[in-house]
Amino acid sequence: MSKINANLNEVFSFPIEKQTKQAVQNNKKHFCRFLNAKCDKQSRTIPFPMGVCSVNHSNNKPIICPHRFLENNLVFHDVAKNAFGSVNNVLLFSEVKLNNVGSFDFVLVKHKPISSKIDDFCIVEFQSDSTTGTGKLVDALTDFVSGENVLEKSYAFGLNTYNTIKLSYIQMLIKGQVMEKWDKQIYWILQKYVFDNMVNRFKLKEMDFNKTDKTKYFIYDLIANKDLYNLKLVEKKSSTISNLLKAFTHQPTPSLDDFMKVLENKINLKLGLTIE
Repeated sequence: MSKINANLNEVFSFPIEKQTKQAVQNNKKHFCRFLNAKCDKQSRTIPFPMGVCSVNHSNNKPIICPHRFLENNLVFHDVAKNAFGSVNNVLLFSEVKLNNVGSFDFVLVKHKPISSKIDDFCIVEFQSDSTTGTGKLVDALTDFVSGENVLEKSYAFGLNTYNTIKLSYIQMLIKGQVMEKWDKQIYWILQKYVFDNMVNRFKLKEMDFNKTDKTKYFIYDLIANKDLYNLKLVEKKSSTISNLLKAFTHQPTPSLDDFMKVLENKINLKLGLTIE
């Protein structure tokens, strides 16, 4: 098996290989241009913010911080135009709570001109990926911040994409059912490789873009552009909750014999604990 190259891609909102004057200033101030504020991600093991926006891994550039999707409010413009036809009289609210459901990342509200009366609204949820062996990612960030050239290095962290998908899929079912009952739309914002992984793992079908579906997926990727990477909308898909639920409940059952062999092997290796 070939070794996977894993490294930083963007730190404090700039590519590590394109350290412009602005990038250097951001690094010193721990500033995030997507938040337009100091990075708010913390780690207990370092005295500065965990300012990794995206990484290089498995021939992709996974976004591991949801704030990365805030670039220039592009996502909100794309969603508002799709949901309402324009961005006129549209307001954005973040972290809106709903009893027995949880919090919505964002709500876009279209109101009547010069009025607080609501015409329509839609939900926007960001789904970034997460890492495993994150201590190695912290090592990479520490090396970079200390001035070390990390471009030719590889760090032994992985991606936790399967866990990301499992957790978000449950949220898609819970929140999506509410939206269908309300006859409102929810937009899930995620990267192409994460969406493709979800489709393959759950063997999802009927995922074309249908305006009548209430659960919509706006799929983005990072595209190199001079000294930066920019978000770009690359696909639009949608689904009904019944379609998502059917895929979720028809997952293949693993082999019992294979699991019994795993247990027998553990017995042979004396890995069990005696219960007295």
